[in-house]
Amino acid sequence: MKFAKPCVLLSVLLSALAVRSGQASDNRFQIVDQLDFGGKRGFALSLENWAPGDTPCPLNTLKLIWGVGDGKALHFLAPPAGGWQVDHDYTVQATVDAQGARLVLDGKTVAEDDAGRLTPISRPLLAGAIPGWAHGPADYWVVLSEVHVTPQSGKPLAFQFPALSPSLMLFEPQTPQRMENWTLAPGQSLTVQAVFHLSQPPPDLALLAPLIDRYGQVAAASWPGKIVRDADLRHDVAEEDRRLQAWSASQRDYDAYGGWRKVGWHGAKSSVFRTVRHAGVWWLLTPDGNPCFYTGVSTAPALEWERTPITGREGIFAKLPPRDGSMAAAWGGDSWGKDPGTESLSFATVNLVRKYGSDWRSVFPRRTARRLKAWGFSGLGKWSDFLPGVPSLPVLSRSGVPSLAGHPDQFDAAIQEKLRAALATQIAPHLHDPTVIAWSLGNEYDEIIQGEEIRRILTMGAEVPAKRALTDEAIASQYRGDAPKLSAAWGVKGSGDDAKYGPATIKVPDADIEALRRFYADRYYGLVERTMKSLDPQHLYAGFWIVPGWWKNEEDWRLIARHCDLIGYDNYGFEFADARLSRLIRESGKPVLCGEFSFPPQYEGKRGFGHYDAAWAQNETDSGRLYTRYTEAAARNPFCVGAAWFQYRDEPATGRGPGHGSGAVYGEHYAFGLVDIADNPKWALLEPMRRANLAAPTIHQEFRKPISSLHP
Repeated sequence: MKFAKPCVLLSVLLSALAVRSGQASDNRFQIVDQLDFGGKRGFALSLENWAPGDTPCPLNTLKLIWGVGDGKALHFLAPPAGGWQVDHDYTVQATVDAQGARLVLDGKTVAEDDAGRLTPISRPLLAGAIPGWAHGPADYWVVLSEVHVTPQSGKPLAFQFPALSPSLMLFEPQTPQRMENWTLAPGQSLTVQAVFHLSQPPPDLALLAPLIDRYGQVAAASWPGKIVRDADLRHDVAEEDRRLQAWSASQRDYDAYGGWRKVGWHGAKSSVFRTVRHAGVWWLLTPDGNPCFYTGVSTAPALEWERTPITGREGIFAKLPPRDGSMAAAWGGDSWGKDPGTESLSFATVNLVRKYGSDWRSVFPRRTARRLKAWGFSGLGKWSDFLPGVPSLPVLSRSGVPSLAGHPDQFDAAIQEKLRAALATQIAPHLHDPTVIAWSLGNEYDEIIQGEEIRRILTMGAEVPAKRALTDEAIASQYRGDAPKLSAAWGVKGSGDDAKYGPATIKVPDADIEALRRFYADRYYGLVERTMKSLDPQHLYAGFWIVPGWWKNEEDWRLIARHCDLIGYDNYGFEFADARLSRLIRESGKPVLCGEFSFPPQYEGKRGFGHYDAAWAQNETDSGRLYTRYTEAAARNPFCVGAAWFQYRDEPATGRGPGHGSGAVYGEHYAFGLVDIADNPKWALLEPMRRANLAAPTIHQEFRKPISSLHP
């Protein structure tokens, strides 16, 4: 049977008990996927469901879908929903060959089609993965045990999935696997076979409590190095000190700001970081005049965060610390401003107090600074505290500056002054700080001007400066000075300024909205840059950490590129830069700095951490391998002056919020860290990271040798 209507063949499963912030109504589980939806190529086998709002998806609407792309069209096979049984092991076989596609469930053909031959693609093959956009609630669990992918010829694949306890599945019900270099040969037939089990989640979290031990770790999990007593927090300090001492010798090749002394050339000393292009390659230049390929770590030292919500689920924790005395700093309210009255706790802070004693506030930042240097990092990344002598990438905010429809009214002189005052307050304490690499304002999607903002402003009255400015711009640029023509196109009634600028329900053409959106963004980014430079003409300005693809269109990259000294951006993905980003970087001609990337280990679901589908690793060794590859690619790019890892410490297993109630997880809960929540360094990750960091300047200079050959 053919389905003419497109269907997204990505899959997910999430227990209704594992509540997450911003749940989508999609509930899908990727049995196997190597599909290019837009290109109509590849294949995917999935279990899919949907329910309105936050209603848990019922088992009787679950659909099994086999999708095949032949390069011209996507063909979907799906038997009618329903008929599923819990506590039953299902075997599904999906095939495609010259005769078409078939779907067999428990030995019975349930759908077939005369689909065209499969056109393969070259991209990683995923098995057992749950895309983050479809983490909807459901009243069932899918437990995948094995997947076999068998081509007509070539290498067959076999995936085995570990069985997880219900306690672990509450935190993350998937254990995805990835095969990076496997592609089906053109014209070949293919068989996918999988075994999965359907079950019901436990009706009450209390039946499995406690889910979290007194150190913030998942109680049902076990792994080498897990903390079981207070003494364990301190037992490896001596071993860490030995490693840090041994690794500190590498610091002789670098100045105090991370500049490389052995590059063979240097610039003049100055009071701040600068950018310079040498032999066709962009570099940061430290205040000492040495070139630097910057490697940083975000959110350090993070003395009192990230916190996890406690209110409404106190019973899932084995033991909570006292709210006063030495542990008072670990407690706080709702840091997101969305759940007034919610109490939250940083188990990381609790563990720092236990590990370092009463002087933890001064001891831990010093240890953090020592660690970063020994691990080969140049300094700090975004969202970090200022540490004496350690370079950083501070992110400023426009908190307290009124927003008009998402952003300040840049055409209002009073608002311009409020913005200036807000930035001045934040910049002044570090106006002459040589460790500030570059200022930035805001972050990622929040600073993208939206078309809906423009539509809202255009319905405002003449007293709004932005309304007048947008209307005048449209008349001048879109309608060549012809105001009546604009009125006709927008449906404005009446004549004169009162009609032109007055509030009205108008229907502005999409093309006009996009043109005005770009105009508004260009003026806004220009205002921010001018204000920054008037307050601090010395330090660099890096924009707002634009995310490639997470924008209205790629013109947003060009808009911010006009108004910064170096383009700060974030890019989570398995490759440093795809073809589009590479093109935009070359096109801008400016230096770029990646402010966030990461490959958090998923640990096969055995530690309770989530699966970060944008870029993830199987374990710490895999994470180190991916870091090395990414950093090498960044260093080989002549426009890139550095990249910073997100982040210093793992997120709480129960989520960093927002939210409150009886769920197991609220918000993100990924193992992003270089240290875990008990402050244990991840040596299997840090060793390859250090090698990559120390080799990166040489690669940036030489453009040829692999990291493994450049530094022990």
